[in-house]
Amino acid sequence: MIVAFALASSLAVTVFALCQGIEPGHALLQGAAPAVLAAAGWKAPAGRRLRASLTSVALMAAAAMAVHTSGTIEAHFLFFIMVPVVALYEDWTPLAASAAVVFAHHGILGIVAPRHLYNHPAALQDPLTWGLIHGALFLAICVTSILHWTIHERARAEETVLLDRLASQARHDPLTGLANRTLLHERLRAARDASVQRGEPLLVLSVDIDGFKPVNDSYGHAAGDALLLELARRIQACTRSGDTAARTGGDEFTLLLPGSGAGVAAGMARRIMDAVAEPVQVAGKELRMTASVGIALGSGSGSRAEKIEDLLEWADQAMYAAKRAGRGRYVMYDGLPSSDAEWTLPVRPGQARSWAAYTRTLRDAIASAKRQGSLPQQTRGPETARRTLESLLAAIDQLPAAADPVGMLLPERTALQEFVFHHELVQQWTDSLTRQGIISVPRPTEATAFWQALRRTVTDPESGNAAGTGTVGATTAIS
Repeated sequence: MIVAFALASSLAVTVFALCQGIEPGHALLQGAAPAVLAAAGWKAPAGRRLRASLTSVALMAAAAMAVHTSGTIEAHFLFFIMVPVVALYEDWTPLAASAAVVFAHHGILGIVAPRHLYNHPAALQDPLTWGLIHGALFLAICVTSILHWTIHERARAEETVLLDRLASQARHDPLTGLANRTLLHERLRAARDASVQRGEPLLVLSVDIDGFKPVNDSYGHAAGDALLLELARRIQACTRSGDTAARTGGDEFTLLLPGSGAGVAAGMARRIMDAVAEPVQVAGKELRMTASVGIALGSGSGSRAEKIEDLLEWADQAMYAAKRAGRGRYVMYDGLPSSDAEWTLPVRPGQARSWAAYTRTLRDAIASAKRQGSLPQQTRGPETARRTLESLLAAIDQLPAAADPVGMLLPERTALQEFVFHHELVQQWTDSLTRQGIISVPRPTEATAFWQALRRTVTDPESGNAAGTGTVGATTAIS
């Protein structure tokens, strides 16, 4: 656009000269000189600064030609008009080239042939002084232009920093600083495409912190955030250059390992579990956490990893299988984990969800009674029972929306037997709370049917899921 303005100015000089009665050939030459310079600035096979300097000199030459043609002192204002245009380059070189032209024009020609520059008697009498005055004014407008573009440069720099910060916030978790789902999906898509092109494998690990919710419930959300921040730091430290660690949920993390195969998976999973298992000082307490890790392997051939959602889903399924198997372990996805294939319970999904909803409502009612002082705060169940309960709830959440019975993978047998035994022992305690009016949570018939089938399977596996009698008890692990 500046080159176009310079060419238009050259044409205007020729037209102005013709209007002043100058012979056409001479008028054409006056406009041709700045036009050639502008064309050279447009097409010259040189660097940007040289082309910008040539175009800037063309603008000043056009102003000088107009001054010669006019012969009036007022025509000198054209130089000042050209300075803001040159300043659009926001570069010292073209501005310095323009200043050199103006100072040479006013200094040399002003002394040698002042009548070509001035029609004012005072200027003709003392052309050096007037040249210095014009030069000083030109220098002043150059300084203001420099100030103008410097302010704009700083504003743009601050805007760039702000945009970069906003872009980073849009792609990173605000608490841990790890990648969020958006950035994870971007990198997973790029890694998957590269994996298919190169035929390299690709690993995705889903990491869930076992028993995190009780930390929030017992010590508050500030303590939970401090715990997550430390565990995120440890998980990040387990990764290598080129890997991505992302926080994809409250206490869930996903790791992307491009170019890594099954030989790396087990070692990485163990490093993560060992890092999480180290004691953490939170709220004046020493907490020991465990992690369940699910591993999904992309073959790199496109046969198994046709969609990035597949890898994420496989890793999640493997992670939930690790939780059902007792937590604090890792499972690699291969369809259905064979270690749990024989330890399943045929359930009706509606009955299982009814029991899960009832259990969660009961847990909230007990927590509310504690806050109101109706129950002592120290009334808590064994940690193993609490973990098994969370595993059962997670398994129920994964059931399909079907009416017909389906097989639900169960937690490790010993842990589930302990949970059921404890559940039965506290039944009378739950009933007494209901009679006293401390809690009031109706127990749906469908929830009772699910519990009876689960209890029968655990206490008498040979009986399958035959229904028994009695009612479902509420365990303090719920609280």
